[in-house]
Amino acid sequence: MEDKKTYASPESYAMNGGKGPYSYAQNSHLSEAAEAAKEKINKAIADHFDIKTLSASLNSVCVADLGCSTGPNTFISVQNIIEAVKLQYISKGVHTEIPEFLVFFNDHVCNDFNTLFKSFPPNKQYIAAGVPGSFHGRLFRKESLHFIHSSFALQWLSKAPIEVMDEGSPAWNKGRIFYTNAQKE
Repeated sequence: MEDKKTYASPESYAMNGGKGPYSYAQNSHLSEAAEAAKEKINKAIADHFDIKTLSASLNSVCVADLGCSTGPNTFISVQNIIEAVKLQYISKGVHTEIPEFLVFFNDHVCNDFNTLFKSFPPNKQYIAAGVPGSFHGRLFRKESLHFIHSSFALQWLSKAPIEVMDEGSPAWNKGRIFYTNAQKE
């Protein structure tokens, strides 16, 4: 039997899949942070998602969670986004049907998407799809997403974003950040 890690990029470090004692699903207890972000998500959607302009032509809302892994935290974050959009439809008095939700779950190609898909909440209110690959490259077609969420992915970057390495970029980091597989300095 082949080791599935041989198919991963040497710069790719996925979380432990499955549901065993060392799996991400069993050791992921950061849901408090996902809940704490709920207020910020609500505010961002209230401030930037123009329901009245979009409601006439929008029959679906597309959400991506970058760095979803295999645990339950991604479902809390996605549900917070969906509830915030629905709240906007209700509070703005838009008299159209609430759109369908399509959620793209993204992580490295060696992520255990089977465990993620088996763990969906029974009352999920969206159509789900897995999108394997690094979010450093292009994953989606132009203008196809309404919301992009990434809560706990920064510390798992497989490489530093190009913009951070460019001294002329507003994202230039004058100090040092840690990322997995970082070169020694």
